[in-house]
Amino acid sequence: MLLRTSVHPSLANALLAGLLTCLAGLGAMLALAVPADAGVRTFRPGVVNGTVPDAAELGSMRNIGAGSVRIVFSWDVIETRPRVGSSCGTAIYNFSRHDTLVSEAGRRGVSILPVLMDSTRATGQPSTRYPAPGTRAFGDFQCFVRAVVDRYGRGGSFGRDITEWQVWNEPNLPLYNPGGNVSPTKYGQLVKATSQSIRSQDSRATVVLAGLPEETKRGMNSNAFLRKLYSVNKIRSKFDVVALHPYAENARGTKGALIRLREQLRKLGDRRRPVWVTEIGYATDGQKGYFLVTGEKGQATKLEETMRMLRKNRDRFKLGTVHWFNFRDIASYSQNTNNWADYAGLFRKDGTPKPSCVKYKRFTGAGTSCSRIPPDQPAPLDAGSTVLSHPDAQLVPSEPE
Repeated sequence: MLLRTSVHPSLANALLAGLLTCLAGLGAMLALAVPADAGVRTFRPGVVNGTVPDAAELGSMRNIGAGSVRIVFSWDVIETRPRVGSSCGTAIYNFSRHDTLVSEAGRRGVSILPVLMDSTRATGQPSTRYPAPGTRAFGDFQCFVRAVVDRYGRGGSFGRDITEWQVWNEPNLPLYNPGGNVSPTKYGQLVKATSQSIRSQDSRATVVLAGLPEETKRGMNSNAFLRKLYSVNKIRSKFDVVALHPYAENARGTKGALIRLREQLRKLGDRRRPVWVTEIGYATDGQKGYFLVTGEKGQATKLEETMRMLRKNRDRFKLGTVHWFNFRDIASYSQNTNNWADYAGLFRKDGTPKPSCVKYKRFTGAGTSCSRIPPDQPAPLDAGSTVLSHPDAQLVPSEPE
């Protein structure tokens, strides 16, 4: 029943003014109560993709509940001619493939985490290695970064906003360093310059450090790497998120890696820093006996256990986005490449879903079944785009705490 009453206009105005004042005060208190980095701490399942996904694949990502796709934005592919002289404006870039990617992802509500990497052939070194600070190639890479963010960043010329950017991949491994020599100091110089290039185009962009595997036979322990990286002058203000690749035999090992990372950040006086897991996964084929290789049933079980553990501990570890490696297998079982990274997908190469896809979709709350995706995989960005986890890394499993 609707009750009617009458209130004197002056009293009504006074009451309204008081209500608005209270609401304004409440809004201010709420704003103060929400941390500035609340967005980067939002727990969000995503996937890694080693190729430029087409519209159908992006639709499938959204269908299984993946809110983000991590993918290489390859300097080597996008740049068709380096700058002439000192002006960045003389470099030529071909954005056609990435225009389609960014547009289709936007239509489907899938955000993109670009990994800015892949040295051009002109640098004379493997594409996985970032250019050494102080070289002309180092400056060429900064021109590339500014061009990409100017096009796709917040308020960019393309009209579809990418707001987060990752600076290279796994620099605690020799594979990704100039000359094959791990150097936290040189990577820190790369981060400082690249952050400046990104924020010159988008001052509010989220800058994500390269993901670090915790242990490897050939590289540097992730926590030792971070300790030395943090000694680089003014580095803390140049990034927003620390990223980890906590590969382990099971969820307990992954949890142990995150406990040790948070303890390291506490020792460094950076206990509030958000953490993203930009790679985590298990494979259904590969080198026999390798700790990440399990059958399809085992992959599904470990995915469920690991993702549940991460979600349960998201506040404790200050976790944001978690990217499953990989969306689709790179090779078919018949190819027998003996490389675990080729078989870590939720889908087989022919597009049929694995049991892990169903577990992933149930975890995200998107449903209880996975549909087949088209079998024809888009052409890879380049050779470098499929080595985000390379067999030469000789990863060692993270241990339980």
